[in-house]
Amino acid sequence: MSATPDWVTADTDTERPSIARFYDYLLGGTHHLEVDRELGRKAIRAAPGLILLIRENRKFLRRTVKHALDAGVDQFLDIGSGIPARGSIHETARKAGSRARVAYVDIDPVAVSHGTEILADDPDAVSVLGDVFEPEAILTDPQIRALIDFDRPVMLLILNVIHFFPDEKVHPALAAYRSRLAPGSMLGLSVALDGTSSAEAIDSLYRQEYEEFTLRSREQIEALFGDFELLEPGLVYPPQWRPEDPGRVVADPERYSSLVGVARKP
Repeated sequence: MSATPDWVTADTDTERPSIARFYDYLLGGTHHLEVDRELGRKAIRAAPGLILLIRENRKFLRRTVKHALDAGVDQFLDIGSGIPARGSIHETARKAGSRARVAYVDIDPVAVSHGTEILADDPDAVSVLGDVFEPEAILTDPQIRALIDFDRPVMLLILNVIHFFPDEKVHPALAAYRSRLAPGSMLGLSVALDGTSSAEAIDSLYRQEYEEFTLRSREQIEALFGDFELLEPGLVYPPQWRPEDPGRVVADPERYSSLVGVARKP
């Protein structure tokens, strides 16, 4: 039996795959266990384009950060952030010359612990333990409140998380976040789309590990933004959202199996 890595904290669940560690494996990170790698291997076999999707979602994240900064929004709350790996919000902002304030939140103690290490030399970024479905706890967390001013616009990002949970959990939580954000704030989402071959291929696999995995239609995903106004180009596949090369033609866009969008609070 292999030794437990020294980064595994006492409260880490090592019996079930962690969403954060699973994505870390797909992104080529180093903080994952065999149970996470096994799920990753199965997911890649079921949907060979999954790694491409994950990478395109990371590129979408970077473009949303740059868009928010250009619009004057310099505060970011990333819930379900996973481990702040290469290309995360704070890194993108720093490369753009911004001292934007960034709060990462995840329910996985490994993600938070490693995130704290990564951010040790960045006074304008924190990694906090929190549950996306406990918005009050997150919005009143002392570390987050010391960094983020909710009376000013904030960009809230919840990427690759929503599809692991049903509407009865998701809608009340999102409504709570939207109600607390100041006018001019933005909400960015990435959600698995029903009806695509890639999503259907991993649907049954994910349901074995995450019982509440939920695929949604375009209309159901749009409803997640509530009364926020979707920014152009609306809900699209990840590489189609404000690409750095506007002339790029995305071949077979359905293979990306999820829709992304950013909306602004009036």
